[in-house]
Amino acid sequence: MSILKNGVLLTKRGFLVNAILFFYFYTLYFVFSLYVIRHAIPSADNRPIVQLSFNFVLVITILSISFFVQKINKLSAIYACSLVSSSIAVLLFFASNDILRLIFIFVVGICLGIGQLAFSTYFWNLTVPEERGRIGGLIGFVSLPFCSIGIVLAETLDFPGTVMLSVILGLGVLLVILLRPEKAVLTAKKNEIGSYPEKRTILLYSIPWIMFSVINATLSMNISVNTMQQVSSSFYFFLNILQLIGTLFGVLGGGIIADFFGRRLTLAFGLTLYGISSALAGLVNNDATFSFMYTANGLSWGILLILYTFVVWGDLANKENCGKMYSIGLTTLYLTKGVALFAPTSQVPLVISSLASCLLIFLSNVPLILAPELLPSDFREKMKLKLHLRTLRKIRKQSQN
Repeated sequence: MSILKNGVLLTKRGFLVNAILFFYFYTLYFVFSLYVIRHAIPSADNRPIVQLSFNFVLVITILSISFFVQKINKLSAIYACSLVSSSIAVLLFFASNDILRLIFIFVVGICLGIGQLAFSTYFWNLTVPEERGRIGGLIGFVSLPFCSIGIVLAETLDFPGTVMLSVILGLGVLLVILLRPEKAVLTAKKNEIGSYPEKRTILLYSIPWIMFSVINATLSMNISVNTMQQVSSSFYFFLNILQLIGTLFGVLGGGIIADFFGRRLTLAFGLTLYGISSALAGLVNNDATFSFMYTANGLSWGILLILYTFVVWGDLANKENCGKMYSIGLTTLYLTKGVALFAPTSQVPLVISSLASCLLIFLSNVPLILAPELLPSDFREKMKLKLHLRTLRKIRKQSQN
């Protein structure tokens, strides 16, 4: 059963455009918020405040534009934001004082917020509910290895190098023009009418993402720091490779499972796996446990990343509230990453961090039990029927042989 030939209506042109844009926004956020700001703000005492402010600027921008993002041209907004952020990155290198640098940093935050939400709604306009998981998974599977390379590269560069990398990322978005994305919009089946969920449904799906984002940015970071202190640098590098491999399998497999078997089952599996691996990290400290933990964490993170980046908010959205739905997921992610800079989790023992993560993650499954399934029931029944018919054909073929 090909994941490219079962209900997927997005064109190859549209897929490539979305993959490039996902790579750009995901990589630029980490490169800029972690490494450009690190070099631009020499004072270690002031740097966390600037990073927190950068995330707040992102959040405020996303919330503000969510009210009218559907009324603007998404691609034009993305092009404009990439050009402005690239230009500002160059000016940041020549800024003569900290005030100017702060202004330039916040302008990039505004551009990133506008472009990120425009990209999310652009993706929604090109997809239908039955294909979002598979398409989102394929986008993540193709883009995340390049994102990882860009982030690792930024860690080795100095200030001019990180600035130039930011500029290259911004200008690289203009390559999308060569793919003629306007044609992709015209040829794809646009999902003009979406669901009209109750506020209760939105809340039930928001709570697990909020809890996971908080844990991932605080307690999970503490577990990673403790792990790094207990193993050699070469083995820690190996663990990160395992985590990336797990993430790739998570985004691809999670997207397929979400489309064929439902959102709730996939989310519950991702959260449960994350909780189990977190608990083991604190109870059993050896290389095998660490390897399993990083692989399982990558797998669960990949599942949750794709479902809460592309799928869940798209399923809850309609033409009028699309921007507002996607803004919930984005603002949750950026707020937790900003606030986590001041969370005193480094003083929490490893066992406490692991068990607390496990408990909170398992509690986040409760809202999913109460939430309705988002994947259309008729599509799920059709897929079950197809799978059943395929099984019967195999049995009949074996009996004939």
